[in-house]
Amino acid sequence: MMSYYQRILQLSVVEKLCWHFKPHGLYVFNYHRIGDENDTAFDPHLFSCTQEHFKEQLEFYKNNFEVINIETLNSLIHSNKKINKRLALITFDDGYLDNYLHAYPLLKAANLPACFFIATDFIDQQKVPWWDEIAWLLKNNELHQEFIKKWQLPNGFQTLDSREQIYLLLKKVKSDTKTTMEEKLIQIRMDLNIDERQVMPKEQLFMDWDMVREVSANGITIGSHTCSHRILSHLEEQEQTFEILQSKQKLETQLNGQPVRSFAYPVGGETSYNKSSTKCLEEFEYQMAFTFLPGINTRLNKNRFTLKRFAISDNCNVETLKSSLCLHFIKETLSASTE
Repeated sequence: MMSYYQRILQLSVVEKLCWHFKPHGLYVFNYHRIGDENDTAFDPHLFSCTQEHFKEQLEFYKNNFEVINIETLNSLIHSNKKINKRLALITFDDGYLDNYLHAYPLLKAANLPACFFIATDFIDQQKVPWWDEIAWLLKNNELHQEFIKKWQLPNGFQTLDSREQIYLLLKKVKSDTKTTMEEKLIQIRMDLNIDERQVMPKEQLFMDWDMVREVSANGITIGSHTCSHRILSHLEEQEQTFEILQSKQKLETQLNGQPVRSFAYPVGGETSYNKSSTKCLEEFEYQMAFTFLPGINTRLNKNRFTLKRFAISDNCNVETLKSSLCLHFIKETLSASTE
C-alpha cells in the first residue's frame, strides 16, 4: 500500500515543482558496492546499483548539483557560511574491490570527485567481514526451528527468500550490544550446527593498498571507516580509541603521509556511535564524520560530526532516486510545519 506522501507524488506536476524548489544545502550520496547482487555469494544488500545505473546517476549529479570533494567541504565547515546553492558529495563505504574495478573508472570518466571510506583490516586481505560471513552462513545452511527461536526471528522466517532472511538476522545482530561481534559469529555457527570442515570460499572482496593509493592520486579522497568495522557504540572507550586512531594512522602511513580528515561510522544509525566516538574523533583531528541517516546538511559547522547521507540501494534508477528525494523534501516540510 502506498504511503500518503507517495500518493501525493503520483501527481507529476507536484514532483516537478518539488524538484524545482529543492532546498539549498549539501546532499551526500552514499554507496557500498557496484554490480549485480545476484552474482555474489555474500550479502546482496551491499550492492547499491549496477554500473549502468551508477553511470546515469553520475550524470544526474552533474546536471543538478555542484559536486564537491572533501577538501572543499572542509573549507565550508570552517568558514561557517550559509550554503546558498545545491552541493553534492559522493561517498563509498568499506573499500570493496568493485569500488576500484567499477566505480572508480566511471568517476574518472565523468571527472567527478568522491570519498572512499576504508575499513583498514580488510585491505590486502582475503578476509570476509562479519556481515558477509553471516549472509554466507544463511545461504549455505538449513535453518531449523531451534535457530529461529533462539535468535527471536519472526514466524515464517524459513519461507522468506534469503535476501530478507539476511536482512532480518543482520538487524538483530546489529542491535545486540551485550556480546561482541566475534562472540555472535561463534554463536551463529554453533546454533546452525556448522561442521568445522565447512569453510567459506576464499575471494578477494576488498581493494589492495596499491589500488587505494592509485585512486587517492586520481580524485578520490580516502577517509577512515575504522579498522574492523565494529559498531563503535558497542565498544568501550579504549576500543573506540584504537579503532579510530589506528585506522587513521594506517591510512596515513599507506598514503605516504597524506592526512586523513574524514570518517564514516560503521552501520551509521543513531545508536551506532556515542559521545565517546565524537570526542575521540575531535581529539585525533578528524574534521568531519558521516552517519547513515538521510537528510540535507545545512549547518555544517555545528553538525560536522553527524553529517547526513542519502543511501543509494536496491539498484535504483535516476527517476526513483529523484522521487525518493522529493518524498524526503515533502516529509521534512510537513514535519517542520507541525512543530
